[in-house]
Amino acid sequence: MLGQGCGKKVLARGPCAEVTRCTCGHIHLAMGPVTIRVEEEVLRAIGVTLTEAVQNLDGVEPSSPEDSEPAPSMQAPLFGGWKQ
Repeated sequence: MLGQGCGKKVLARGPCAEVTRCTCGHIHLAMGPVTIRVEEEVLRAIGVTLTEAVQNLDGVEPSSPEDSEPAPSMQAPLFGGWKQ
């Protein structure tokens, strides 16, 4: 219906970013004036990448690929393409 938007639940909030989930299922990653809408598996892959980057900044040796599960694919799903 016109005039009704999605309800949002805050998943996490920090000094420079906020992550919310809409009732329609989209996840919104807001950083300052930029908001990125992603699917759950993409958010998880971003989290793995950011964790690795922070560990490398701190000089922590990343774990070997055999010790961890592979990160979710960042490719568009074959059945529907990227959501916009």
